Amino acid sequence: MIDLSPLFGSPEANDGAGCLFRVFPKTGRERWMLDTSQRRPWHLKTWPRANMRANVIYNTAWTLGTLGVHLPCRLEQYHVASGSLYAKLQDEFEDLGIFLGTPGPNRKFVLYAGRGDESYFIKVPLSTVSAALVARETAALADLAKDPDLGSLVPQARQIACQLALDNIENDGARYKPLDLLELVRLHDLMFRRSETSRSISSLRAEWRSEVPEGDVVEHPKEIECILRTANDAANHALDAMPQDLDIPCYMAHGDFTRWNVLRAPDGTARIIDWELYGVKPKWFDVIHYVVSHDLLVSRAPASQVIKRLSEAGQAIAPKIQGVWWQQVALYFAYQCLYYGAVYERQADLHQQAMWQLQSWARILRELPASQAPRSSVGGQNS
Repeated sequence: MIDLSPLFGSPEANDGAGCLFRVFPKTGRERWMLDTSQRRPWHLKTWPRANMRANVIYNTAWTLGTLGVHLPCRLEQYHVASGSLYAKLQDEFEDLGIFLGTPGPNRKFVLYAGRGDESYFIKVPLSTVSAALVARETAALADLAKDPDLGSLVPQARQIACQLALDNIENDGARYKPLDLLELVRLHDLMFRRSETSRSISSLRAEWRSEVPEGDVVEHPKEIECILRTANDAANHALDAMPQDLDIPCYMAHGDFTRWNVLRAPDGTARIIDWELYGVKPKWFDVIHYVVSHDLLVSRAPASQVIKRLSEAGQAIAPKIQGVWWQQVALYFAYQCLYYGAVYERQADLHQQAMWQLQSWARILRELPASQAPRSSVGGQNS
């Protein structure tokens, strides 16, 4: 079991009391926890419903939860110290559920906390790396809240028990439904216009190297080492093929713009959560990520199909500058290979899906229509 002291305090504390939890799933890596005093499955509020399967499981579990019946789990007793974060939240909220986070240096706990008609998602960093990500998200939301065009599209942020707490935007009717391309482009253009800048290829590479998470590289089995090395080589090969002084239009992008981080309001506009990867990225980064993340992680589409979908998006968004579009696509995949490759190098417990995704990014990079990419300065690339 992972260290739960950031939630429950020291297990050796003399004060406090024992608390029985349901731990999900019943076997294998633990993902959620729910106090057995909680009748409904509040922990699943932290589960994004980005496809039909996820919705069916969620709705079934929620219906069963109203009857006090839960998905397969195991029961574990933990000591909750007085004054611990969880003890404070027990005093303030009626409904609590815990997501234990994704393994790796970026890991953080996310707690759902509700009372009456209010509910929040509370982020608890577990390392200096995840603390920096939470700090970045806090700063991003404070900045975006001042923007007349984007302020209403992001959750309000506050502090609860000294932790970042985000308003649950589903309370305003936002749901996990896909956005159409026009809304994606509208959002991109809003963000691009407010933060338009440029970087040379060499500057981008230096900035990406600076984003490498802290921590020692872990020794992995040869098969995983090969996947990591192949992805790194594919990214650097693509970047080496471009003039290093090439001027690339960039902007402050969301960084993880996916169907599970971008909900749709009743009027069809977006509501955007999880801003912890907010930062300078090449133009169209978020739009490309919205397409690619769903096709790879949800649909498990092969490389050829992902490239076809990107071609269709490029024809709709930038029909007159297809070379520039494919260049930006290549930069997107190069960044993903380099950033997540560095994350996975420092992560001992790697899920098979992580490796499959890294392989897919590298394969797509090799199969992109690189012959269309420009080889000289491309100032004035706006679509």
